Amino acid sequence: MLEIKGIRKSYGKIRALCDCSCRLGEGVYGLLGPNGSGKTTFMNILTDNIRQDGGEILFNGEKIKRENGRFRARIGYMPQSCELIPAFSCLDFLHYMAVLKGIDRKAASAQIDSLLGRFELDAVKNRKIASFSGGMKQRLMLIQAFLGEPEIVLLDEPTAGLDPKQRVLVKNFLAEQSFGKTILLATHIIGDIEHIANGVICLKKGETIFCGEPNALAEKARGAVWSCTVDGDALGELKARFRVIAINSEGGKTSCRLLSPVKPSETAVEVQPTLEDAYMLLYGDEHEADRV
Repeated sequence: MLEIKGIRKSYGKIRALCDCSCRLGEGVYGLLGPNGSGKTTFMNILTDNIRQDGGEILFNGEKIKRENGRFRARIGYMPQSCELIPAFSCLDFLHYMAVLKGIDRKAASAQIDSLLGRFELDAVKNRKIASFSGGMKQRLMLIQAFLGEPEIVLLDEPTAGLDPKQRVLVKNFLAEQSFGKTILLATHIIGDIEHIANGVICLKKGETIFCGEPNALAEKARGAVWSCTVDGDALGELKARFRVIAINSEGGKTSCRLLSPVKPSETAVEVQPTLEDAYMLLYGDEHEADRV
């Protein structure tokens, strides 16, 4: 169990995190929020890349002591951006990371071979990283995060630059790896965690505005999600009055999915809310966000 209690961090007069708290057990957790919400600062504090101004972190009830490195050894980390060594081959890089993590060479070789196959990089393992595409580099960084079978895995925007097939590959892998691990995935893309997350933490301007199960987050939008059909000419008026989150036009009619605290029209029908609906409500304009 990983417990974060009242974490605070400021950069001068800029408040990055304010009294953030959550509890993470076994499974996959989504750390949601738009750019600038504090996700990367949160990750950097957990990995001890930066020190918090206040609050504490506990693992299995024991307060983390930064100086001994025992907690850091239990962590696998994929940063949002990382300068890879272009002259290294894929295989060289992974063995280099295994040495830094203190993994036995025989065990490292077995893990690397398995992970390269799983992330479809085994055919290019001897190629220089300089020749890799952005998506290949992302998968390489994901592999290194799981080397050494860490108990806690922190992933910052892991699917950036991946195509739809690769995103599915990553989601399936994370779901399978979640047994016996705590995986925290920072993202602003709901699809990254949909169907696999055990819990969700939402940050907004450095504050925790939700921490709980995905279904509970979706339920926050109950009664505020509507579907209606309008003539094409009326679409502009609809968009001016409500937050329209999906549009489909066919046969001269336009079907819309929109957010509203009240029924927007006589023909509107309330629909089942999703995680994406709740996200749009949380991070929409202040009037809508206050409702949640």
